[in-house]
Amino acid sequence: MGQPQVSVVIAVWNGERYLRQTLDSILAQDFTDYELLVINDGSTDGTADVLAEYSRDPRLRIHSQENQGLVKTRNTGLRMAQGELLAFIDADDLANPSRLSRQVAYLQAHPQVAVLGSFIQYIDPEGHPLRILRYPTGVALVAETLERRCVLAQPAIMLRRSAALAVGGYRPAFKLGAEDYDLWLRMAEHHEIDNLPEVLTYYRIHGASITHTHRTDQTIAAFAAMCSARRRRRGQPDPIDGLNTPVTEGDLARFQLEPDERALFLQTRLELLRQRLAPAADFADLLTQSWELRPYLRRGSHVRHILMPGAFILIKQGRTLTGLGWITCAFLREPLSAAWMLLRQSAKILGVGR
Repeated sequence: MGQPQVSVVIAVWNGERYLRQTLDSILAQDFTDYELLVINDGSTDGTADVLAEYSRDPRLRIHSQENQGLVKTRNTGLRMAQGELLAFIDADDLANPSRLSRQVAYLQAHPQVAVLGSFIQYIDPEGHPLRILRYPTGVALVAETLERRCVLAQPAIMLRRSAALAVGGYRPAFKLGAEDYDLWLRMAEHHEIDNLPEVLTYYRIHGASITHTHRTDQTIAAFAAMCSARRRRRGQPDPIDGLNTPVTEGDLARFQLEPDERALFLQTRLELLRQRLAPAADFADLLTQSWELRPYLRRGSHVRHILMPGAFILIKQGRTLTGLGWITCAFLREPLSAAWMLLRQSAKILGVGR
């Protein structure tokens, strides 16, 4: 087989359960000029046996290694891929039969675009369709929205390999999440990015999926990626450069966060305090900070996601008067949202709707 136009890369660790379905969905593509590179990242289940069943297919290349984690494994895929266009898919997801052909055609027609995603459809563990996630489309809207949040799905991506390698690939600081968002932000500084307005990947949701196992870590990492990109756009040093361990909440101190960034992070901090079973004083301090930062927060969001949840936690922890005081502040801030949250909490306590 000569040098293919496209390399499809699957990084797999203990993916025996769904791997056959993923491989079949790639091998059934209506586009034929591709290789399928599967990197077995130290699996201890039957993954190797599944790959052995497909090993005679000339399109398939298998690379086995000791477990190195997702970021290093994806970088290995970037280095080993033979095609200039590289498509990723996770070992539990499915590809639409025309995925490769649709993405190749677009990238050939738009040489300035270096990363191309698509809509995705969630599927349950048995493959039954769930909701469709429609990402922004059009390079201008994608670029604008990317500055605030990730608007591409990693398992639906096709990218130009040389462009990804030129910015250093995936960074180890994002080992626990948002490694894709960080890469897209760095590539967007040199190239355009877009999404196709159609479902080309079926994204499986189950208990072991990354989406479910590292949610808070991903939120912190995505916030760090966004703040790093803001500083690069200003010509400032990237605080993540040189960080080889996963970014944590403590690492955010090196960013010297602006007030709007501190405000944006408050909801994540509230969730972290919940997970740590923090004392009431910590929640009260967070609510005080949110009140000071209220010019940078939307009224309804401030009430629904910070003031009222924090007040309910204080009441539950025995700080009733303090909690009621913050509920009063919430009503002053945005009465409709506060009333709605109070009704929801009352219904929860009374068991209404169960």
